[in-house]
Amino acid sequence: MTRSALDPSTEATIAELLEAMTLDEKASLTAGVGLWYLPPVARLGVPALKVSDGPSGVRGDSLIGRRSLSLPCGMTIGSTWNTALVGRLGEALAAEAVSKGVHVLLGPTVCIVRTPLAGRTFESYSEDPLLTARLAVAYVEGVQGQGVACCIKHFACNDQEFERMTISAEVDERTLREIHLPAFEAAVKEAGVWAVMTAYNRLNGTYCGEQPDLIAGVLRGEWDFDGLVMSDWFGTHSTVPAALAGLDLEMPGPAAWFADKLADAVRVGSVDETVVDEKVRHLLRLMGRVGILGGEPADGGAAGGVASGAEREEDSPERRAVARQVVIEGTVLLSNHALLPLDPAAVRSVAVIGPNAGVLEAGGGSSEVTPHRRRRFFEAVAERLPGASVVHEVGCRIDKELPTIDVSLVAVASGAGSGGSGSGGSGFSVEYFDNTGFEGEPVATEVAHLARLTWVGQVWPGLAAADASVRVKGWFTPDVGGAWRLGLESAGRSVCRVNGEVVIDNSDPQRGSGFYGAGSTLVEVERELAAGRTYTLEVDVWPRSSSWPVLGLRLAADRPAVADEFERAVAAARAADVAVVVVGSNRTWESEGFDRPDLSLPGRQRELVEAVIEANPRTVVIINAGSPVEMAWADAAGAVLVPWYPGEEGADALADMLIGVAEPSGRLSVTMPRAIEDTPAFGWYPGAEGKVVYGEGVFVGYRHYDSRDVAPRFPFGHGLGYTTFDYRGVEVEAGSGSESGSGSVRVRVALGNTGGRAGREVVQCYVRALDPVVPRPDRELAGFAKLEVGAGEEASAVIELNDAAFSRWDETTH
Repeated sequence: MTRSALDPSTEATIAELLEAMTLDEKASLTAGVGLWYLPPVARLGVPALKVSDGPSGVRGDSLIGRRSLSLPCGMTIGSTWNTALVGRLGEALAAEAVSKGVHVLLGPTVCIVRTPLAGRTFESYSEDPLLTARLAVAYVEGVQGQGVACCIKHFACNDQEFERMTISAEVDERTLREIHLPAFEAAVKEAGVWAVMTAYNRLNGTYCGEQPDLIAGVLRGEWDFDGLVMSDWFGTHSTVPAALAGLDLEMPGPAAWFADKLADAVRVGSVDETVVDEKVRHLLRLMGRVGILGGEPADGGAAGGVASGAEREEDSPERRAVARQVVIEGTVLLSNHALLPLDPAAVRSVAVIGPNAGVLEAGGGSSEVTPHRRRRFFEAVAERLPGASVVHEVGCRIDKELPTIDVSLVAVASGAGSGGSGSGGSGFSVEYFDNTGFEGEPVATEVAHLARLTWVGQVWPGLAAADASVRVKGWFTPDVGGAWRLGLESAGRSVCRVNGEVVIDNSDPQRGSGFYGAGSTLVEVERELAAGRTYTLEVDVWPRSSSWPVLGLRLAADRPAVADEFERAVAAARAADVAVVVVGSNRTWESEGFDRPDLSLPGRQRELVEAVIEANPRTVVIINAGSPVEMAWADAAGAVLVPWYPGEEGADALADMLIGVAEPSGRLSVTMPRAIEDTPAFGWYPGAEGKVVYGEGVFVGYRHYDSRDVAPRFPFGHGLGYTTFDYRGVEVEAGSGSESGSGSVRVRVALGNTGGRAGREVVQCYVRALDPVVPRPDRELAGFAKLEVGAGEEASAVIELNDAAFSRWDETTH
């Protein structure tokens, strides 16, 4: 489909509303009112639109840990190469959005992986534009088919976090069209995406939010996009240039450039009122598509399946099953020297080792959600090997800073209200006071399932952060005795008490960099705590001044140091039948806002992997990271699995794959390099003097490795399974054809499963220009198909290649 057409009555309603609105009312709809909402026009019954961060879950409007299904990251999704499964994932995301009363999901992220050092690599799908486009279309159709909007991002070339708010991506037209825009174009033309988010960065010198060639020219002019264009958060930089370029909505609120300033620009003649009308038309059209125009109360809520009222925590078995399948089909088995799958009957002892062998990690930033469960991987392994001894050793630690307290060790203090977010279990009770001195009874309570809590503007509906104080309470039971390091940082003033005694006084905080720049430095203290004893924890936070807009806190706690943890891990590996080492990264190393320094695994992880493999060659290495890492030890490992950041179903899915209950069937959607010097953008990243030149041109990812004869550690498209396949013939014939020229070539591949179990294979079709008139990559992905084939059976993959599969961008003939 090219777009979702509105029925004539809805279009008529939009026209009537535009006619009835004053200029100020129309202008008010061009900016948000807070982080997640647009303003209503109560006089005319126009409701408040609600958006939420994605793309690996739906957080809702809470920044204090309201629970949602934590889904696999973009790199896991990209590695599935399965559009049908990604469509089902989109449907699950839409259901999550409905539970949170969300109308617009801020995703998917479809920027191309240009450098593996980019801090948000884990959010993207691939280094290849065709693979990214096909998955983006499936994702958008899955979400929007359920009446929830997608806002595809970040348009365009938001491919690094270094100087992300100001850097200018200097990109030639051919590279832009062949590599960096196809996924956006497919989402618009094929999936009919309802909203687009502009990137922070500049494109060829101009901010993306005020780039007329990009928005008015390509998006609206060439692709005929009729949806909403919104800025990234705080990514608007002007009134008149942004308005005339085609930006519809400034986020978040309160407005800095649109709304009142846009109305003023109309009054002085800098912007014609018809420009504002078009922006509001795009917004009302979006409201019509998500079903909230007409008959819905002006204070928010939605029709079309999105419920009004409090957000709900829905732990759906059906959605969890989809998430687990994505992990299984997105986990890449890089190597396997006859070690996997393990035979439960033959394994007597397993050592599960590594800093990520407990709760599997995730990337940081806007894609974070609070999971329903924090499943420990080593416990999932032990459940599947009941006849074996399973031991767990950390080996080394990778936290860049004092880690946030393990919430699984904290129980919600009694007396907490639900506040729309549930109660009981692990977490904290949160009490809100309508004064800055904790006077009287709290006016509201709820439960938080995080230990990093943030409130922007208001701490509770109708209660401004500047006029409030917040008390967070929980019962902390250490699992290890000894000298614990406790820490507290906050936005605002704060203190931390243990059993009623103030142990950290941050009431005169030193300015730090967290909490949107409003945070303090981390204040640390050491305290002796006994294992198994329960302590009361209380943190009070209150504003610095009468105009303070942000409150927040992060409670940190680190277990007592173990002097010989590295040696204990190696000894456990040596004594076990099989060692499983889970290494990788976490949100302190991979997140929006900063890039990685290099490809190395943080801390002593490389040393740990090499020592464990030397002690026990029957070692499975699992890489729990969101982007490629160095792995000089890969050939020596018994097996290497990459689930990326798999979300809350990851532990059970990986345990199933270890014993063969499930088969990893992912294929790399990015190249695994041997060294950062081998990567395509190495000579140009991160740029200088406010510019980053895309000097690699169209030779991104495998295009570079193939064409420049650079050997990767593992190539794009690589991945093993637990069975074997035989390609039994390839036929190429004329395709079905159409008025648009699609289906010009059909490729049919006969595939036989020669192994003893069912398995999945990804058939990949590449094209090569035999006599190119301009430099072309040695090969380019043109189509693919993922098949499931039973043991001893045969199946056929049919791949249709349209004209675009063989074309290149030519400005002179376009």
